[in-house]
Amino acid sequence: GTMQSSIDTTFKSFQNMLDDKQERGAFSEVELEKLLRDRLPSNYLKFQETLSNGKRVDCLIDFGDANSRIGIDSKFVLDNFKVFKSSESDEEIRKYKKLFEEDVMKNVKKISGDYIIPGETAPHAIMFVRSESVYRSIQDSENDLMGKAREKNVLIVSPSYLWGLLNTLRVFLKDSEMNKKAQMIIKEIGLIGKDIGRLSERTADIEKRFNLVAEQFRNVKVSADKIQSRAEKIQDLEGIKVEEIEK
Repeated sequence: GTMQSSIDTTFKSFQNMLDDKQERGAFSEVELEKLLRDRLPSNYLKFQETLSNGKRVDCLIDFGDANSRIGIDSKFVLDNFKVFKSSESDEEIRKYKKLFEEDVMKNVKKISGDYIIPGETAPHAIMFVRSESVYRSIQDSENDLMGKAREKNVLIVSPSYLWGLLNTLRVFLKDSEMNKKAQMIIKEIGLIGKDIGRLSERTADIEKRFNLVAEQFRNVKVSADKIQSRAEKIQDLEGIKVEEIEK
């Protein structure tokens, strides 16, 4: 009995959570965050980032420069979808399908308006839809919701689509990191080469100067020797009488 009532309570609280828009939104955001953290290094992820227009995006995937900062936001469009899927009459199906598609486009416009800022973010953003069945209905819509979203520079993704997209980004990042490292190594080798070049130039310069100084020392010594020999001659002269010189 206790176990059954515990299961009932858990189910009820889960049901309440799904009925509460805010709770569902939070649940969707948690799933989005889990997916992103699982696939991308955390230094590229900025969660609940506030942009210059004051709008806060669920996550900004930041690759370093302004044009490669992609906003991704989770949107819950389940209310009219559930009614549309459970409707029986054609009229109700049409009515709630239209309302569901309007919900989708409302969210697309919101993402496009809030999270695409020239000079600050990438020229496109991503809308995350947690439910694969909702995503399939968006994809299958004869009103081309995916195309309309693309016109607004918004890419709509489901968990599996996002997983594939993040895997591609991950490979690209690894290549990019390797490329950056290779570029750094090449740059360092170039700098070391330049330093070696400068060192040999400076060594040659010092050698030249040393040779010049040595030559000057030799010249000074020659001059000193000449002065020495003249001084000795003068000393010798001191011992000779003037008359002897005159002779």
